[in-house]
Amino acid sequence: MKHKKKRIEKEYKEILTLTGKYLEQKKEQGERQVYLSENIEFSKKNKSLAMPENLLAELEKKLKNCRECNLGKSRTNLVFGAGNPNAWLMFVGEGPGHDEDMNGLPFIGRAGKLLTKIIEAMKMKREDVYIANIVKCHPMIDPDQPQKRGNDRPPRPEEIAQCKPFLLKQIEIIKPEVICTLGTHATQSLLEITTPIGVLRGKFCSFENCKLMPTYHPAALLRNSNLKKFVWEDMKKIMKEHSKN
Repeated sequence: MKHKKKRIEKEYKEILTLTGKYLEQKKEQGERQVYLSENIEFSKKNKSLAMPENLLAELEKKLKNCRECNLGKSRTNLVFGAGNPNAWLMFVGEGPGHDEDMNGLPFIGRAGKLLTKIIEAMKMKREDVYIANIVKCHPMIDPDQPQKRGNDRPPRPEEIAQCKPFLLKQIEIIKPEVICTLGTHATQSLLEITTPIGVLRGKFCSFENCKLMPTYHPAALLRNSNLKKFVWEDMKKIMKEHSKN
């Protein structure tokens, strides 16, 4: 696939860059010869470190103890993201809810189960895609009661501003072919616009060298089943776009 070819080309460029830096280092140390086997070993080591799964693990480790905003101070668990680090399709929601906060995994409550059904209807599994949120900690109405259900609220602008760079880094690492934003807050936050989701959905936008498809959040479908047909239309457009590559 075209997407896979681009990733391979990038990995080769990274190897060449690392090898060049290594040779410059050896030159500065006064060496005039470098054995091929030593150079190959260096390249393999650094290529491994640059693999998406390792880069994501490193980023998650950095965020484990983040307390830069109030969300980090009240959360039970960081909800970093989950799925295939080489996924061609990435889903982005607004933020974790109660179930996600308790377990540290994205989209595992009622809305998450519906998202799983949508993914399976696309002839894939959750393990084939990558799922993340704009913010990595549970936005709560009352942060003193993290165990309470129905304590969810949308993330505030300052919370989004604090956490959004980490999502952008995830996107940079994964390099998805398509991003599907779920709901108003995820879509408006990534695109930095205020247009309603009802106007945005179903139309591809360009974002970070990939295509972005806004659609309704699964929670909205639980409240209004009439929206399901629109979301499925959007998923079919995503699959059609992927089939081109």
